[in-house]
Amino acid sequence: MKVVHFFIHIFSVLVYLTIGSLLLIMALHIVSIEEMYAAVREVYSGFWKATQTFGIGVLFIITGLAFAKLLIMRARSEDSLVYESTMGRITVSLDAVEDIARKAIKKFLVVKECKVKTHLQDAELEILLRLTLWSSLNIPDLIRDVQEEVRQKLVRVLGMEYPLEIKAEVVKVEEHRVDDDITSQPSKAVSS
Repeated sequence: MKVVHFFIHIFSVLVYLTIGSLLLIMALHIVSIEEMYAAVREVYSGFWKATQTFGIGVLFIITGLAFAKLLIMRARSEDSLVYESTMGRITVSLDAVEDIARKAIKKFLVVKECKVKTHLQDAELEILLRLTLWSSLNIPDLIRDVQEEVRQKLVRVLGMEYPLEIKAEVVKVEEHRVDDDITSQPSKAVSS
């Protein structure tokens, strides 16, 4: 649905820019009267009509550019966390959030591979962790520890709590001989 809304917005911006440009072309007499249709000939009949058409054309172009800027700002804010501080606006991209989560997960030696996806909707951040694990004693405890570590790392790095939900999917468990000290405590590994 977002794609449809995006194309609707782009289309409306292009319509405003096109109409504004055509009105400016008519007002500045860039195209001769012979090339225009009979209904458009009134624009060339006097100074006031040309001035009026020029003003409307400028208004359409400014409106189209304002819509374009609004679309760009909205797209940027949908792909990032935005904080207002006393010094100004702070924007953290979702890619940076994914990197922070990956770094938090590197602490766990029983996690062989991790893919992180983020989704921001209605001021709530959703993080999906897709994990491939080396065989472990207690997967639910491990996942709980991973989720808590990711949450704490995000709070520590971002400096403030943001409403978030961390979902974890174990996509594969592989056999691997792990040292005795790690198997006795599957979620404890390298301290960072």
